[in-house]
Amino acid sequence: MHYGAHQDQWLRFYAPEQVTALGAVMIIHGGYWREKYTAQLGEALAMDLAARGIPSYNLEYRRGPGSAAQMLADARLALALIKEEGPITLIGHSAGGHLASLLAAHEERVTQVISQAGILDLQLAKTLRLSNDAVDEMLGDADLSSVNPVELWPMPARVVIFHGRADADVPVKIARRAADHAAALGQQHTLRIFDGDHFSWIDPSSHQWEACVKQLYPLHYKGAR
Repeated sequence: MHYGAHQDQWLRFYAPEQVTALGAVMIIHGGYWREKYTAQLGEALAMDLAARGIPSYNLEYRRGPGSAAQMLADARLALALIKEEGPITLIGHSAGGHLASLLAAHEERVTQVISQAGILDLQLAKTLRLSNDAVDEMLGDADLSSVNPVELWPMPARVVIFHGRADADVPVKIARRAADHAAALGQQHTLRIFDGDHFSWIDPSSHQWEACVKQLYPLHYKGAR
């Protein structure tokens, strides 16, 4: 499904053979907001969720220098294409965790955000000059505070903050600082630190991914399974 004229404005739906869950899940890939990283990173996760009976969507969005405003606009347009009624969970990896939380801050329809090694504190990421100043590259002329998730909390959606202790791409201090902000602002959240690196989260055979799936049960299955 295309939601705009640009080649990267599309949302792919993965339909379960038999729907067993309420609502839907949208996967948002990462890659430090750079164009060379694509929605292929989220494909296996969306397929896995569909195999579990969950209507699943994999988002592609415009990225690159100065993409702060347009990627949020894209995510909002894509969300409007999801027709399932019920809870909506966004699962975002790395920069996708940033966009997922940013989208949830603007769309009350989002029920839950699962941040997989997400860049939730842009100010800290900027200070650390992560990935060769990726935050400055993405921002362009945009004001950092307008797209910094921790500065937009509290929001109605619950935030699950997952991070790997051995993450060399997004330091675990990003997750800890985000959780500190959440606690101070009254944002409903959970913080869990796992062993593992930055990419374990997007491997559907990993225990990190299984932990993400378990966070769907109370909302999408109305109870533990």
